Amino acid sequence: MSEKVVVGTRGSKLALAQTEKVVKKLREAGYEVEVRIIKSTGDIMKDRPLYEFKGMGAFVRTLEQALVKGEIDVAVHSYKDVPSARMEGTSIAAVLERDSPCDVFISRDGSKLEEIKPNAVVGTSSLRRRAQLKRIRPDLRFENLRGNVDTRLRKLREGLYDAIVLAEAGLIRLGLDKEVEYQRLDPETFVPPANQGIIAVETRDGEENLVEFMNDEKTALEAEVERAVLRELGIGCAVPAGIYAEYRGKVRLICQILTPDGREVASVKETLNPSSAVEEAREIAKNIRKGWDPNAR
Repeated sequence: MSEKVVVGTRGSKLALAQTEKVVKKLREAGYEVEVRIIKSTGDIMKDRPLYEFKGMGAFVRTLEQALVKGEIDVAVHSYKDVPSARMEGTSIAAVLERDSPCDVFISRDGSKLEEIKPNAVVGTSSLRRRAQLKRIRPDLRFENLRGNVDTRLRKLREGLYDAIVLAEAGLIRLGLDKEVEYQRLDPETFVPPANQGIIAVETRDGEENLVEFMNDEKTALEAEVERAVLRELGIGCAVPAGIYAEYRGKVRLICQILTPDGREVASVKETLNPSSAVEEAREIAKNIRKGWDPNAR
């Protein structure tokens, strides 16, 4: 008889699509799998923009609590939602191969970012996305937008916004990338947040071997480099920041820190050696801190 594994996840279509990738790998490895849906703080408090949660792990903590209590054996997260300081007794034991890290711009009339009408209303609750868009189009106006991908697209179609910004990975995982017309935003300019496009698989400490077999080493290195910068800077979604690493023989690291009005505070583009990339990234982040006060607004 196969061992049973209880996998915890949020209940949105996107969270379930991500979880299915993990479930498929577990079943292929011979495990019996039960999926358990758990509501997170971020799911319940939908009227607040994410930056107001200030690193509390709005989509993560409830799942981690269930993990520690033994209610589930595995938790599946969008890695970009996982705070640097995790709950004691838990471990990110694997990451799946990264999907697109890029943001995409979706307008109601098909206009690209550079074409959309002056004073157009863009729906997003991300301070980073707002600041990056303001650098290119300071005339745009912004309104908060929360909810799952379907909800955001519906609100766009209904005319509540002229455009919205989403993660391309979410569209791909939901099979919407062929149905929705969008503009992929260049990650050199619109630097993604740390770990966007990465699915993380969490277990209790000491039980990592349950899922380690599905770990993608290339993605794991990119994730650790990005998180090294994030930890050293000591910032979360309350500071507009893009942190992106791409491993292709060497590791290409791009960091961009902005003020809410779109003014660039710090920008770094470096090539790192894979064997020392995490340490090099940490030193780069230390240098950024020397010339920038992360508590300044």
